[in-house]
Amino acid sequence: MTEMLTSYDPRTGLAVGTVELTPVEAVPEVVERSRKAFTSWSSLSHAERRVHLRRLKKVMLEDGEHIASVIRSETGKSIEAAYATDVLTSLSVLDFYLRKAEKILRPRRGGSWPYISTKGWTEYHPRGVAGVISPNNYPFFLTMIPLVTSLAAGCSVVVKPSEITPLTGALLVDLARKAELPEDLIQVVQGDGSVGEALIDSPVDVLAFTGSTRVGKIVAARAAEGLIPVVLELGGNDAMVVLEDADIKQAARAALWGGMLNGGQACTSVERLYVVDEIYDEFTTELEKAFDLVTVASDDKRDVGPFIHAPQRDIVEAHVNDAVAKGARVIRGGQPAVTPTGLYYEPTLMVDVDHSMLITQDETFGPVLPVIRVRDEAEALQLANDNRFGLHGSVWT
Repeated sequence: MTEMLTSYDPRTGLAVGTVELTPVEAVPEVVERSRKAFTSWSSLSHAERRVHLRRLKKVMLEDGEHIASVIRSETGKSIEAAYATDVLTSLSVLDFYLRKAEKILRPRRGGSWPYISTKGWTEYHPRGVAGVISPNNYPFFLTMIPLVTSLAAGCSVVVKPSEITPLTGALLVDLARKAELPEDLIQVVQGDGSVGEALIDSPVDVLAFTGSTRVGKIVAARAAEGLIPVVLELGGNDAMVVLEDADIKQAARAALWGGMLNGGQACTSVERLYVVDEIYDEFTTELEKAFDLVTVASDDKRDVGPFIHAPQRDIVEAHVNDAVAKGARVIRGGQPAVTPTGLYYEPTLMVDVDHSMLITQDETFGPVLPVIRVRDEAEALQLANDNRFGLHGSVWT
């Protein structure tokens, strides 16, 4: 009997669709089919691969609204956000490699030291089958980056989407079919972490993983056993620094957008906000006003969106409670929002925050903005760098 994986809308808790689970023992067979597709795909010239990728771009443009609606059904983000941050960004990646892949991958001269009587150069050849394990927060865009990169380089791809967003993952096969890409060039295996482990342990030639730092370490160690190269994009606790000569209203709105987009569920979300003493009071007043621009469970473009994965709610609550227990003050939000699914959290603004708190040290991944008062630029940069994460940041001046 075929087992099915059900996807649920975090806004309503209702089922929105099912996909067929991939048995763990079937994953090596999928990879082997992908290897056969790689053999023919890798033999094509850049110009020949561009013809196929242009068709994929055309299909994505035609199906953009449908893609966004599927993403919305599984993540709860607004249709505008799904289109802008998943569909348009993916088209941008595809467009970039359509224009640049051949130049990036052309042979390059290089040195041959210490063999002074020889010549050296670098040639790029398709590696083989690329395994892609993708997350649920931007389930289309963060899959398309490694997928398109691999295709442009001449590799075939096997994708393991998050089990929270399987319908978005299934779209990839539909798009490949509509674009008339070679058979088995893009394949999708569906399931939980056991299917991801099976993909790592299968004979893939390179692996891309996007997700938490904790799981990323496990993926890297497991791939290392087979000497498989790994590309990792992991967690962030990203700092925004606001200096005394910044445009205060613009910076406040940017902080709101950077902290609340997708319910704060982005590895590049603003998670720590350092503001110099000279403008601190004026800035926090402006930031509090900006919070009036967002809503909870309104189901429109101002909606911060729900937690895509329920356990994340517990992490956010723990971080907020820890900060309050250590002296922080909540001046906006700070509570789960009352909704049928319980997966919304009030947009939260916190002050009197310091580096003893979980919220400044770990990835919160929710709609929370902690503001830290600093004496000057030097202290702001020192504290911004006082963190084990180093993914993203910005300075407003």
